[in-house]
Amino acid sequence: MSAGAPIPPNPPYPNIPPPPTTSGNTVLKVVLIVVGVLFLLGVIIAGVIGIGVYRLAKSAHKDSSGNVSISTPGGTITAGQNANLTAADLGVDIYPGATTSEGSMNMKTPNGSMVTAVYLSPDPADKIVAFYKEKLGDQASIVQTSNGTVLSAGEKDKNSVVITITPEGSSSKIAIVHVTNTKTKTE
Repeated sequence: MSAGAPIPPNPPYPNIPPPPTTSGNTVLKVVLIVVGVLFLLGVIIAGVIGIGVYRLAKSAHKDSSGNVSISTPGGTITAGQNANLTAADLGVDIYPGATTSEGSMNMKTPNGSMVTAVYLSPDPADKIVAFYKEKLGDQASIVQTSNGTVLSAGEKDKNSVVITITPEGSSSKIAIVHVTNTKTKTE
């Protein structure tokens, strides 16, 4: 090179890789952050569900006759095949000779209770309907369909009994629902 001659530009170096691009690394970082956040949310949700199941399992009790009771802050629920319900629990007498068929449920809350029981009787449905018409008296509302009969009585939103009688082969099924409401309605 002679003095005063221009300097040639930097010669290209074929063996040196080009500088790394940062856009691929940024996308990878964002994807990893999103996956990490979703994983963390999944762990939190699984923990909350696990605590709920644990508390429910801890509040459920099974007695010697096979009935299950669940206690919650809002009340108690008892269900089972062998519950001994009285006429006072059901709001009406149990049909004579009827046996428990599908169990019962008793739910008590601070506002009232709901008792449900299902019985089976060898007697025909019309004989059972006549029995409950007499027990419920003049206040009973009766709806008959080709599938069965529904009798209901009581005060709306206070104390009511609904009895459903349906033919079940050569016998009859009796479902009784008794609802009481101890909370007075103020409007």
